Amino acid sequence: MAGTNVRRVKPATANRLSAYFLHHLQSLTFSLGKIYHAPATTIMTVTVIGITLSLPGGFYLFLKNIDAIAGDFRSTTQISLFLDLDISEKRARVLEKDIASMANVVSTRFISRDQSLKEFRENSGFGKSIDTLSSNPLPHTIVVEPGEADTFAVRNLLNALQAMPEVEIAKLDTEWLERLYTIVEIAKRSVAIITILFACAVLLVIGNTIRLDIQNRYQEIIVTKLIGATDAFIRRPFLYGGIWYGLLGGIISWLIVEIGYVAISGPLERLNLLYQSEMTLITFSLPDFIILITSSTLLGLAGSWIAVARHLNQIEPT
Repeated sequence: MAGTNVRRVKPATANRLSAYFLHHLQSLTFSLGKIYHAPATTIMTVTVIGITLSLPGGFYLFLKNIDAIAGDFRSTTQISLFLDLDISEKRARVLEKDIASMANVVSTRFISRDQSLKEFRENSGFGKSIDTLSSNPLPHTIVVEPGEADTFAVRNLLNALQAMPEVEIAKLDTEWLERLYTIVEIAKRSVAIITILFACAVLLVIGNTIRLDIQNRYQEIIVTKLIGATDAFIRRPFLYGGIWYGLLGGIISWLIVEIGYVAISGPLERLNLLYQSEMTLITFSLPDFIILITSSTLLGLAGSWIAVARHLNQIEPT
């Protein structure tokens, strides 16, 4: 008897699951058909969502490029040591060897006073004025490359070198880069705030679109409730509609950002030629694209859910 009951329950459960997934599939295709047959509304809604999401996406890529450029500069961090004018070249070279043997130093380069003056004469354009000087005003210089890129370690090395009696001035060549990182950190937090605001805007756009759709199908919803349909049954097509809006809006935003970066790639190439650099633009990677599409789709689902939860309960057959 127990075996008979099991055989009866299993087909019923399978039928319920089959009907459940079938209705989800029908809701998915039905919502896509509704969007397809209302091209004007769909294009306007998807375009607004795409433009709204492209702004934080573009800012994100901009900061990503700035981080990459700053990282390249950070990898070439150098400390310039300007020695006392009274230090002889022999003593300066001995000092260079002592510094090169320090634990956190990768390499050193010695620039003599005469070499510094020669380079300055060739590059400054003041050759005739320099020839009138009675003595060489430039000191011996030691350029130190730290072994670690960590800011704290580089600062400790800078302080240790500055404390040497032979060193007049110890200058970290990338101090401006630290200021840039501070500015970038402020920009990152600003982009996070902007992203939250634009996400709320997307929720409002999708929510308003779904609300209008609910109002247009007012009579259909009443009839469906009269024949016994549950709120979950009625809700599904609207939720899938929000998912479609979010998905298409995310794709549009990706296209807008990519087209924008393609548009500035030409001037960037000319800039590389002028400065003989190899700077390249970083665009959306596959994980970035997946995050963008997933986020926009979830925003679409959330916006439609809020609209349906608020307005569907207000529609009851009398």
